[in-house]
This record gives sequence, structure tokens and C-alpha cells, in this order.
Amino acid sequence: MATLRDRLVGFIAALRTAGVRISVAESIDAMNAVVAAGIERRRMHEALAAALIKDEADRLNFDESFSRFFAAPARERGEHPDNRGAQVSAASGRGRPGENPSILDDQPPHKPDQPREGSAPELDDSSPPRQLQSEKKSPSSRRKDSEADRKGDHHERGDSESRSESAASQIDAARVARLRTIERMPFEKFSDLQYDEAREALAPLIRRFRIRLGRRLRLARTGRIDFRRTIRAGLQRGGAFLDLNFRARRPRHVDLVILADLSGSVRYAAQLMLELIAGARGCFRRVSSFVYVDHLAEADFEQGHLVMTPALDLYARSDFGRVLGELWTRRAGLLTRATIVVIMGDGRNNLLPPRADLVREIARTCRGVVWLNPEDPARWGTGDSAIKQYAREVNALVPSRNLRELQAALVRVA
Repeated sequence: MATLRDRLVGFIAALRTAGVRISVAESIDAMNAVVAAGIERRRMHEALAAALIKDEADRLNFDESFSRFFAAPARERGEHPDNRGAQVSAASGRGRPGENPSILDDQPPHKPDQPREGSAPELDDSSPPRQLQSEKKSPSSRRKDSEADRKGDHHERGDSESRSESAASQIDAARVARLRTIERMPFEKFSDLQYDEAREALAPLIRRFRIRLGRRLRLARTGRIDFRRTIRAGLQRGGAFLDLNFRARRPRHVDLVILADLSGSVRYAAQLMLELIAGARGCFRRVSSFVYVDHLAEADFEQGHLVMTPALDLYARSDFGRVLGELWTRRAGLLTRATIVVIMGDGRNNLLPPRADLVREIARTCRGVVWLNPEDPARWGTGDSAIKQYAREVNALVPSRNLRELQAALVRVA
């Protein structure tokens, strides 16, 4: 009997044969998703879809392959476990469509002038009522009738449960399709409704981001294989390489400083990024989050809500040059050689001094500066945008127009 791991490997191979692009890392994510979600069919279906499907056009191939490799149990298909492929009669408990359930296969056909063996004789007008006849039945006959009734009830109950689960699966499929649409929607088209839906789609992204980031940091702690020490240890055991020796390597300690712009249409991207980072806070040694419009404020998430200290005027004119000056005055103990500074914003500064020189000094002081821009690259450098001046001073300028690009950019940053 094939194990669950073998079925998953075959399932992923079938998806690749059908043209679905799946990397090795996504296959490992799928295994971990099944471990986290469990083997309940509906939950495993959604967990595998979240880990493997990147394009909604591949959803049909995924559903067909999943139905083939992980078939629903007989109860979900509306079949009775004791009579697979046969329609259970509610009257006698056996039989198929088109057959008379009162005629058994091992008995000859009933003749009108000859009573069937084991059947009750015909009643005349002097016979007692039907109710009295049932009371005169033998205990074995009454037991058979009750079993047939129970089988009929069980079959009807299975059909109703199957219909309800089918309706629930259709609702779940529609919800998953909607969340995947939200993941690809540009932040600039968000409304409050789309933002709430994006926060629902954020949960699996946080889990995936934490898994990938944790795997990368574990590899960094392990270090590279020391071949010389490995070969020497193998010679001491007669040439059997039983143990791998690694070069000693210090764990990678990363401090993160976040600067998120809350003005205009980029505020949705900034809040989602802050919530995404908050879900993976344990992967970093220290995380310092700040938000800004025309000045700097500390930020934190409490019970799913963004809290700013002090409060910002969201309708003020953006002044990133002033924000950089405030950050530079607080650099002591905040910006070190282990610090990565991540800036989320469109770089529009209302034609005020951009102070790109401070970005250069911050990049020299810390490990690196990465700018995530949620605006369409076609609009970079137009109007009051100073992003091209900042681009010359940062280590990387990465487009982050939707949730998918935002997650991929943060994985690169870490």
C-alpha cells in the first residue's frame, strides 16, 4: 500500500506532467503544509493548493489530479460501504434499478397458483388487520425489517451529507479563487473592502514566509561541509563516511529596521508589509518598525491593529527628507553593521529636499538599505517622484505592487 508521502510525490509529478510549474522548494512546502493542516481531505486540498498553485489557470488540473490521487471515501461519494456500486433498496436493503426487490436470485419465479416458499399465505376477508400480522411475525423477520430500514436511513443520511459537503467545497473554492485574485491585485487599486480581504489572504503568506525564512537561517547556522575533516574521520572508521563535519560558523544575526510610508494609496501596502513582518518577527534578532508621513513615529501591531507613537496626520504633505533627518539623529543603537533597513514608499516628496545624502550615510553605517516601491515602475521619476535620486544610494530597489511581489521581495531582503 502506497504511503502518503509516495502519493504526494506522485501527485506533484502528475501536476508537472500536466504543465503546472512546481519547484523543489514548493514541493517541500507542500509536504510541510500537509503536516500542518492534517489529512482531513478538504483541509489538505486547500493546503496543497496554497503551496503549489500560482496561477488560477492551473486550478482545473490541480482539482482533477487531487480527485484522482486522493479519492473521497465511500461515504462522501454517496455509496454504502457494504454495497459499492449497487443501489440499496429502502424496502428490502438490496437490489438494483430495474429489478424487483421481492424476487431473490436463488428462488424460482413465483406462480400465481403456488405460494412462494417462506412467504405468508394470501389473506381472505376474515384475516386479521395488517398491524396484527406484523405483531405475529417471528423475531428474525422483524430484525431483518429493522435492519433494512436502518440501511435505507443510513443511505439517505449519506446522500444529504454528501450534498452539504459538496456545497461547502464549492463555497471554499470560490473563496480561495477570490483570495488569489486579491494576491495579484495592485495596491493602488485597493479599497477598504479589498484591504480586509487581503488581510485574510495574509495568513498563508505569513506561514509560507516564515517557513522559507526559517529554512534559510537554519542553513546559515549549519555552514559548509569541511571535506578534509570529513575524510579524516572516515579513514579512522576504515573508509566509511558515517559523519559529516562542518566548518564552524557563527549564527546569522539580522536586525531589521522598517520605514513605511502611510500617505496616499501606498498606506495599504505599508500596513500589509508591517503585518507580514510582525508574523515572522521571531526569525530576526531585533525588529524596529517606524511609519511616517511628514515625520517619524514608532509602529506596532496590537490585536491586529496598527498603533503609532506619536499619532500621525495622514493628510499631511509627505516630507521624507525630514524623516531621514530624524532617523539619523536616532541612529545610535539602532543602525549597526548587522542592520538591514527596509523602506516602503513611492518616493514622492512634494518637491521638498529629498536628502539622498542621508540615505548614503545610512547605507554606509548598516548592512544594507533596500527600497520596496508599490508604485508602477512606469511612473517612477515622474512628477514629484524622487525615487531615482534614492535609487543611486540604496543597495536594491524592488517593485512590490501586490502581495505576491511583496512576499518575494521580503524573502530576498532576509
